Amino acid sequence: MNFSTSISSESTSVEQIESLRDWWSLAGVDLHYTDEPTSLLTEAAVVEAPVEPKLVETIAPTESKAKTVPKTAEVHALSENYPDQHDAFLSWLSSPANLVEAQWSQNHILPTGVIEPEIMIIAGMPEQGSLTQNSLFAEKSAALLSNMLKAIGCDSEQIYFASVSLTRSFDGQIDPKFHETLKKRMFHHIELVQPKRIILFGDTPSQMFFDQNLLTARKNKQFVNHGSFKTEAIATFHPRILIERPEFKAEAWKDLQLLTRITSS
Repeated sequence: MNFSTSISSESTSVEQIESLRDWWSLAGVDLHYTDEPTSLLTEAAVVEAPVEPKLVETIAPTESKAKTVPKTAEVHALSENYPDQHDAFLSWLSSPANLVEAQWSQNHILPTGVIEPEIMIIAGMPEQGSLTQNSLFAEKSAALLSNMLKAIGCDSEQIYFASVSLTRSFDGQIDPKFHETLKKRMFHHIELVQPKRIILFGDTPSQMFFDQNLLTARKNKQFVNHGSFKTEAIATFHPRILIERPEFKAEAWKDLQLLTRITSS
């Protein structure tokens, strides 16, 4: 039996174990994590302490937003200083500094048409894709509208085109907080144009002028009171909707027939 080999192996193992213990001791591995619990908890508390300054940082954006409120009110005040002559009013509208809607876009479409027209067309805002043509309506919508007006005996020389907002917002909507300002400006506009009839396209003008949604407002002939005048009006679907939903064309035709018949001069 070779005992020498067995003894040598056992001796080597003992030496290796002792060596590892010495290394662990130098490295601090022999300290158990529960030896100093108070120290560990203190360190955790120090980690949580920096959270407090974050509350201070979140106040700054709120204060910044609050400072923008007077700026909006200032724009409203400017937008109600209306010239009393049509040409001067158009020049006034051409300046973004006078427009509430300039807050969401600098590209605007000015009203066009003849004074004292047979029909004044009022849309909520320029149609998407119409800005490149400098028009209130996109090409297909403009063509359909022309056919609709011809069907009731009205051509382009008897029409005035305008929109409640001269610019188009990102989502195609007008924030209700601007409705009263834009409504007041449009009433002044109508008084300067003096149309015989008014056609409102879409839900936004219906809400502003009649305090009704489009589906309710279109059921009857309406009237727009501006200054000392009262002008007959109807609300109907925007030409873009009629292109997307042709089945509504018959309903739009019924709406147009509510207007007093246009007699040729």
